Amino acid sequence: MYNKYLAIITAENKERYVSDTIKSCLNQNFTRSLKIIVVYTRLSNEAYLKKKFKKYNQVLFLNCLIKKKLPIQDQLFKIEMASKYIKNEWVLLLDGDDLFENNKIKNLDKLKLDKNKMYINQHMIINKGMLYKAPKKKKYKQLSIFRMLFNDWPENVNTSSIIIPGKLLKNFYKISTPYKWRFLAIDIQLVLLHHYTKKLGFIDKVLTLKRQNINNLDKKFSNYFRKIYWLRRYEQHTLTKEISDKFNFLDRFITIIFMNIFK
Repeated sequence: MYNKYLAIITAENKERYVSDTIKSCLNQNFTRSLKIIVVYTRLSNEAYLKKKFKKYNQVLFLNCLIKKKLPIQDQLFKIEMASKYIKNEWVLLLDGDDLFENNKIKNLDKLKLDKNKMYINQHMIINKGMLYKAPKKKKYKQLSIFRMLFNDWPENVNTSSIIIPGKLLKNFYKISTPYKWRFLAIDIQLVLLHHYTKKLGFIDKVLTLKRQNINNLDKKFSNYFRKIYWLRRYEQHTLTKEISDKFNFLDRFITIIFMNIFK
């Protein structure tokens, strides 16, 4: 059972939260089956964290000396560096300010997950100390006419809810060009790739708690009135076309219009 799972925690700029994030992994029911890699370039509380978790042999602090200029590409790079330690485990991605539910590993162990597929579990949102359900999926987005004219992208995607076989994660870095994109984080890239190759599954259990409004970059990408929102959306369309040959003409046309409206 040992090392059946590997949690990769990207901890850059997460000094305030990463201790709790690590503890959420160590508090798992089946913690002995889980190895934890904390990857970062700089943590102001690095010495404190190493001392605090020194007795836990399954926690590895990976200091990545290279830091990419763009935060999204830096996250991609750090996960790639951590992926060198992957053998044949299930990889659980985790942002350094999010948390796993205590029963995540226990629940995953009960499921007969297909090692040729990637999965996304349900999550809840932590905002200002309060816990909220993630937004419900929009019914109109499931309509055939919408999916034909606009897009059929999966909703409520986040890095900390991703469960992926190690071989698929390694393969992603081999066959894709993840650093080609300026605005597409690893969660979007992985989800689109496995969605369009029919290797994406969903786990209808809340196994992750995601902090909201922590990262200012998240706010920028969720604001319809900022150009960066539409630039990322255009990259999603371009990646969709590359993977699936779907063009989503109307959605793409609207995206291009707003890309040119906002400065």
